[in-house]
Amino acid sequence: MGRTYPVHEIEQLKKGEGEVIWADGCLAILKALLESGVAYLGGYPGAPVSNLTDAFLDAEERILKPMGIFVANNVNEAAAAAMLRFSVNAPLRGAVAWKVVGTNVAADAFAHVCSSGVQGGAVIFVGEDYAASSTLVVQKTLPYGYNFGAPVLDPKADLNHVAQLTRLAFELSETCRMPVLFLVRTRVGNMKGWLKVKDNLQPKFNLHHRLPELQLEPDRFPIPPFTQKQEQEKWHQRIPFAKSFIHQNGINERYDNGGRKGIIVHGLLFNVALRALMRLGEVEVRQRDLVATHAQIANAPKDAISLLQHPVPAPQPPIRDLQSQVPDFQSPVPNTQSLSFGIPLLSLHALFPLVEDELAEFLEGKDEVLIVEEGEPALIEREIRAIAQQIGWNGQIVRSEFLPTTGELTTDIVTEGISKFLSNSNVFVSVSRPVPRVPLDERLPVVPRFPNFCTGCPERPAVLTALKIFRELCPEARFEVVLDIGCYIMGIYYLRDLVSPVTGMGTCLASSLASSFLSQERTIYIVGDGTFWAQALTTSISNALYHKQDCIVLILENFWTAMTGHQPNPSTQIGEHAGNLDIEGTLKGMGAKWVKVVNPYEVGEVVKLLEEAWQLSEIGPRFLIVRGECMLERSRRERKEREQLRVVGKRVIEAHFGVDPLICVGDHSCLHYNNCPSLSVRPSPNPLKRDMIVKAEQTCVACGLCGSVAHAAKLCPSFYRVEWVQNPSFWERLKFKLRRWLIGI
Repeated sequence: MGRTYPVHEIEQLKKGEGEVIWADGCLAILKALLESGVAYLGGYPGAPVSNLTDAFLDAEERILKPMGIFVANNVNEAAAAAMLRFSVNAPLRGAVAWKVVGTNVAADAFAHVCSSGVQGGAVIFVGEDYAASSTLVVQKTLPYGYNFGAPVLDPKADLNHVAQLTRLAFELSETCRMPVLFLVRTRVGNMKGWLKVKDNLQPKFNLHHRLPELQLEPDRFPIPPFTQKQEQEKWHQRIPFAKSFIHQNGINERYDNGGRKGIIVHGLLFNVALRALMRLGEVEVRQRDLVATHAQIANAPKDAISLLQHPVPAPQPPIRDLQSQVPDFQSPVPNTQSLSFGIPLLSLHALFPLVEDELAEFLEGKDEVLIVEEGEPALIEREIRAIAQQIGWNGQIVRSEFLPTTGELTTDIVTEGISKFLSNSNVFVSVSRPVPRVPLDERLPVVPRFPNFCTGCPERPAVLTALKIFRELCPEARFEVVLDIGCYIMGIYYLRDLVSPVTGMGTCLASSLASSFLSQERTIYIVGDGTFWAQALTTSISNALYHKQDCIVLILENFWTAMTGHQPNPSTQIGEHAGNLDIEGTLKGMGAKWVKVVNPYEVGEVVKLLEEAWQLSEIGPRFLIVRGECMLERSRRERKEREQLRVVGKRVIEAHFGVDPLICVGDHSCLHYNNCPSLSVRPSPNPLKRDMIVKAEQTCVACGLCGSVAHAAKLCPSFYRVEWVQNPSFWERLKFKLRRWLIGI
């Protein structure tokens, strides 16, 4: 998911015209933003743009603040979208980021900004994830572009193309006075490569030199009667300006040798189609144009991957009517100017609005065109069909005949579809692959497993352990578990018979309102602090308090937005973006009558409070705040602190838990209640015990859950705690030697 960029990668952002940097897709976008003179940045994390919001925060002190760029860590997507209103009243450029489903949250504010129109360029980087690699539901951003009239750009997987399209996005926004949706697909956001950069451009007005006056225009207000005028302006002026800009700047790429068949692709599917055509021998990569990159590859990081390291097999059969072009930049991956296609291809990188003249030129002289579009609704296919009908084109447009209309379009699927489309289905399709080191008949089977909580995660005791024990202690209790969006949603794999469907971030408790009054089952709602502040407070919590809903709310306060990469949120207590907002005080201020705070690792206390809350059904929602910092973030910080103390000779204690093999009975009850990744099994040293016994691995972080569970669930007392002391005191050394002498070691 999201990650922290090292200092040396952030320092690359200072480089200027003609220099080259090593970056991933999101860092390339940030560099292009700096080159575009952006004045403010914001967003809400979500893969794959978590990396982009991480880059904003990591570069804030070293790069962005010195340039006068304002950085916001918005509490949700609606707040990020509303921030773009500044570009409505000021000729300053801004950009925000969120993932595809976040557009649902941002839609209201985004619609109003689109109606008003912008003066300064405004770009929204949307983490598009149709394959649902990191998103719960399958959704596309393009319908929002059609609905609100906002141009939609979709880059291919090429860093230099991503950066160039980012710079053009601001010019497009200012030309048509509309915010622009920029799709960042998972592979685009995470790919790595070399990027040729330009000089950074400091915004005219910034943190150091503020805008003296906002340009307030009443006719920009999105209220009647101005909205009807804005609607006419949007579709009769802004959209035509956008089409003209897209055509004049060559945003869509065309490779046409005059063949009778053609292919239309979009965005990342250009790369997929390219690989498919290479397999079929319908494209040639001019390798001699890439030889110069060997010098750059030699200096690349170890994880750098280049197409040159896996040479493309010679194309078979021969290419028809190849065209040759000269590259303008020696990139370690083949750019479009290093390619020669054997079949006409149109690569759309502006998905909305489509330019009728470009499509008419491509369709002319062709009998059949295959549209490679991913997913439904197939808006691109429908609009191309409409344009073809308007211009009187007599050819045939195909898609579903050769490609599936739903699901991810992989290289294998596209290869098969294009092969059939070219009436070339009898061609043997193969790709050279490295010989496996282990023969197929000697490979061990891959064991399927569910996602699991991290070792020591404070959410495991509340979501899994406490609820299991509570259910066993109170078998008469009938309830449904409602999980909101966050790490804790993984509880669905372990509490499948109790969990109800998810309805969206922050809305899940509201989804159970009717059932709370019409069903005999009560609701136990689980939400994290990030989701609490993002939307649950105003949607689910206030709704439950207003209706006095009979429910128990477990709020997992770990002080970080952990699921998307440990971004700060209003509950964060350390760092420059610490919010220090108090969930307990907020709930009491809203009128909650029962609010308790508990340590998640004290499972017995959590279960006791659940039993108490269960009895108080007449007072409305009961809130149990389970407070414990995210173990990953805590471990990283404490590891550095311990190392600093150890280097200067200070006393350092590091704890681990273990299992006494002579006491463990091998019934594995602790595994059932705990599910900790640090617990595994091994053969017992006692030959009379046939069952495997439990073993604590070295990854243990000594959270204490093992011992707590053993007491709360009345399990065997086989767990023990060991403290490893570095730089011990004189008295500790003396006690250690005395103990060893007493036991005869």
